[in-house]
Amino acid sequence: MNADFLPVRDLEGHLLLSVKKPDFGLTVSTRELVYHKPHVNYYLKLDDMVSLMPFELRQTKEMKAGHSRGGTAEYAVSGAGASAYRIHVSAAVMHNRSGRFQMGAMQFILPIPPRMLQLIGVHSGMSRL
Repeated sequence: MNADFLPVRDLEGHLLLSVKKPDFGLTVSTRELVYHKPHVNYYLKLDDMVSLMPFELRQTKEMKAGHSRGGTAEYAVSGAGASAYRIHVSAAVMHNRSGRFQMGAMQFILPIPPRMLQLIGVHSGMSRL
């Protein structure tokens, strides 16, 4: 686990599953999904998820993590057989070393393990997951 990850504070709901990789991590509870990057966490409430769709990766060689211009999209993709998904949320909370900040609508492209995807589907009310 990366020592630069911030600890998860005030996780809403009950912890269901947490996965940590060297460059990113995902934690899901009964009420939210937390995307971990070094020095920053994004808290995505399951109720704020607008859509969650499969995303086809074009790069397959190694892990990439970053953000787009304007800060409205975040991604962490892995070519190691992981299925990536595009998540649109109406709101998110960013927690970095300077504090917690409300963000507007954002999208995330993340590799989500099948078990975590199933848990998100059950607790978000999205029937097609």
